Amino acid sequence: MVFSSPIFIFWFLPMVLFFYYIVAKEYRNWVLLFFSLIFYGWGEGRMLTIMMVSVLLNYFFGLGLENVRTEATKKLTLFFGIASNLSLLLYYKYANFFIDNYNFAASKLGVDPVIWDKVVLPLGISFYTFHGMSYMIDVYRQHVKPQRNPLKLALYISFFPQLIAGPIIRYKDVQDQIDHRNMDVELFASGIKRFIIGLAKKVLIANIAGRVPEFVFKMPENQLTGYYSWLAMLAVSIQIYFDFSGYSDMAIGLGRMFGFRFLENFNYPIISQSMKEFWTRWHISLSNFFRDYVYLPLGGNKKGKFRMYLSLWTIFLLNGIWHGPNWNFLLFGVYHGAWLTLERLGFSRILEVFPRWLRSFYVFLAFAFGNIIFSIEDLHHIGAFYRSLFNFSTVADPFSRLYLYTSAEFYFIIIAGSFLFFPCVEYLFKKIRNERIKPGLEAGLLVILFILSLSELANSSYNPFIYFRF
Repeated sequence: MVFSSPIFIFWFLPMVLFFYYIVAKEYRNWVLLFFSLIFYGWGEGRMLTIMMVSVLLNYFFGLGLENVRTEATKKLTLFFGIASNLSLLLYYKYANFFIDNYNFAASKLGVDPVIWDKVVLPLGISFYTFHGMSYMIDVYRQHVKPQRNPLKLALYISFFPQLIAGPIIRYKDVQDQIDHRNMDVELFASGIKRFIIGLAKKVLIANIAGRVPEFVFKMPENQLTGYYSWLAMLAVSIQIYFDFSGYSDMAIGLGRMFGFRFLENFNYPIISQSMKEFWTRWHISLSNFFRDYVYLPLGGNKKGKFRMYLSLWTIFLLNGIWHGPNWNFLLFGVYHGAWLTLERLGFSRILEVFPRWLRSFYVFLAFAFGNIIFSIEDLHHIGAFYRSLFNFSTVADPFSRLYLYTSAEFYFIIIAGSFLFFPCVEYLFKKIRNERIKPGLEAGLLVILFILSLSELANSSYNPFIYFRF
């Protein structure tokens, strides 16, 4: 079940809201837990057990971290707790990758391959595993007390707005909200607004922009030209940003409808002045996770340059691998690690000479070129695609192959999406509120967005979330 589906919008969400607000406050967490399990089990029924095993592991290890007496035993408990989480993640997410690569090498060496049934990847396992590990590490660091009620910990890990594709919510940021939430009309209304904006990002921008790159990325190398490739690179950059930031907006909005205040996950990354700044604005919850639980414990930038670069490359290699069990994602991590290394070696000082708009353009190009690696699994085809960017040979009819995928609507979305990389709409809504221009105008715009989104949903069968596969 996805947020941008009629069954969620017209059946699941109204039912959860109905039961949530008619029961007494002391039962509302159980309503959310019950429906969160239904939400996950809707398409992942047999995988529900794996998530609950993850919850129980983190529950018992969390209690164990409080009860052990010596520091050595405490560290050992944390080690086994993290190893248990990573074992689930490694098996379900990476086992196929390891076996496939072993069999490929075995075929070259004349060794018998390993025969086994493919492992099915549970939706959201990367996100709920990181939730569990962050909880356990914060208990170890004594930033939070262990949760003694397993159902409340289960709610934290399985809460449906952030279960499948984040954002990664720290337990310490919501522990008080699990027990005490102050709900008011203004917060609920802001949740509806945020959900509609996220839905519009996903359905009206990401889905439409994604049609062209899906086609172009599958084109044979001899059919790729600069026109197709540059168009696809721009379109996939728009698709990835609005797909994932749209999901985060919907998750934050849904949380507000139930009294939760989640931290932001995107902050207009394309206005960044460097790739270092980009990673403080893009997928903020993941960047903060790697910073606090990997980069800083490895020494960060306080133990010499060698440790700094070791820490930097470790988090970007892990960032790449986290995205998926494919070589292109490892290369994706290397790509972004290389940019940050280059900036630390002095390129950032060169950037300061240029005007702000040119620095933002540099960030966008670095982001866009990286999205090719992110989107194409075959490494050879990645190379072919990059070469095609500089192939400016003409074709008789540049629109012929893309006729079914391009239209005035598509090009309007590409232009609008490029414009909306910047905080202009947010500024418009703030101006409407602050100056009280035509009361109800903001609500009217939101209603129009919602109707247009529903109309597009009814007319399109293309509706996946990119980050659901992670």
